[in-house]
Amino acid sequence: MVSQEKVNPNKKLVVKVSWCKACGICIEMCPRHVLGAEALTQKVILIAPDQCNGCGLCELACPDYVFTIQELGDQLTNHDDAQGEVLP
Repeated sequence: MVSQEKVNPNKKLVVKVSWCKACGICIEMCPRHVLGAEALTQKVILIAPDQCNGCGLCELACPDYVFTIQELGDQLTNHDDAQGEVLP
């Protein structure tokens, strides 16, 4: 079941893929099924970034600090290995 919380247009999910150890905890914790696993490495990927509401459960659950939820008004950190999507 997908969480009924609305998408937050003021937040951005930043994913530092190179830090991911492919444990899958974040994928299981995401209430909106935003995250998935890359086929070859099983590292986290964004599969539905437009569904992210910025709840931060991935950020809290990840033992490797792969995720950062940033306010769009904040200065965003530039990570060469980061993938992120601006939430609609």
